[in-house]
Amino acid sequence: MHRILPLLAVLGLALFALAGCGRSTPTHYYLLESGMTPTTADDLPPTTLRVAMVEVPNYLNRNNIVSRVAGETRLILAEFHLWAEPVSNGVRRVVEETLTPPLLEAGVTVLPTGTANGGDYVLLLDVQRLDGNFNEKAVLESRWSLLDGHDARLAEGIFAAEEDVAGSDYNILVGAESRLVRRLGDYLAQKLPPLLKKRR
Repeated sequence: MHRILPLLAVLGLALFALAGCGRSTPTHYYLLESGMTPTTADDLPPTTLRVAMVEVPNYLNRNNIVSRVAGETRLILAEFHLWAEPVSNGVRRVVEETLTPPLLEAGVTVLPTGTANGGDYVLLLDVQRLDGNFNEKAVLESRWSLLDGHDARLAEGIFAAEEDVAGSDYNILVGAESRLVRRLGDYLAQKLPPLLKKRR
């Protein structure tokens, strides 16, 4: 018995030391980025457009960054690579930032994020897919609708695009997805002004 106690004490100290040496994997947080320079305006046009809360499919409605296995239907949910905000918020923010300069030139103010109601026009975005494969491509598919202030549908369409993912790093994947959302904003910046002019 006297020999067992010192042996147990030594084993306990060894296990404690090993536990102290182990480090948990750090969690990394990512944001979609528009890459736009901040816009300044002395006067804002009275005509307004609100980007409504963006709809996303259930598989994207989570903190984990989602990627696909090439050639399979299997999804990978990253454990330590997370979105710093809901994907729907990130898409909305990037689209707003991308639309603001061209719509200001067209005489329309894009209302700031957080505006839940109002607007002479409302832009609805329903993202069907936003994910990608490492070393292959990222894909964005989204439906869009333009409504007037009385919820009458003025126009609608589908946007789909791909971006190369040149690597197996989450920074590279998120960068490709950011470019896709920026391209959606650029596309809408071309489509919306003629539609808005017809109604004013």
